[in-house]
Amino acid sequence: MFCTIFGFPLGGILLAKSSKGLSFAEYVNSHDQLKKVMESFKRRDFSIEFDRKKFHLEEELFSLYFKGKREDFTSLPLDFLSGTPYQKKVWLEARKIPYGKTETYKSLACKLNHKGYRSVGQALSKNPLLIIIPCHRVLSSDGGLRGFGAGLEVKDFLLRLEKGEVSA
Repeated sequence: MFCTIFGFPLGGILLAKSSKGLSFAEYVNSHDQLKKVMESFKRRDFSIEFDRKKFHLEEELFSLYFKGKREDFTSLPLDFLSGTPYQKKVWLEARKIPYGKTETYKSLACKLNHKGYRSVGQALSKNPLLIIIPCHRVLSSDGGLRGFGAGLEVKDFLLRLEKGEVSA
């Protein structure tokens, strides 16, 4: 698997891909966090090679996104190397949320014909593809920001970026 780090104002995104497509886009904002992500790859027996040249398309799409362009990442091939069938179903449904729009955990559960909206939140907490699977666009029923692996500051930043309120 190849990887690189793409920088943005609040840290970096570690991108990792197989020959089939992008598998991970993980938020990292410190050396310790990067070390933790790399250790998790090692535990899963993923051999990692840093090679920025393998990420031309991903870097182009992320650059457009962070410039405030409406990028949905649908041209990006994905390779899910983690996740249960239910988690993947939730991730793919969340991927349909349009740029600049939001859904609630409950509305996402309804779209999946699933009564347990908390399980949607649990599935999204395991999302391996920050921004590409836009779980930052999923809010609580009252419209509040709840749980986000990269932190609520990042979730808020991404939502404001998509509304044109901040620039990267």
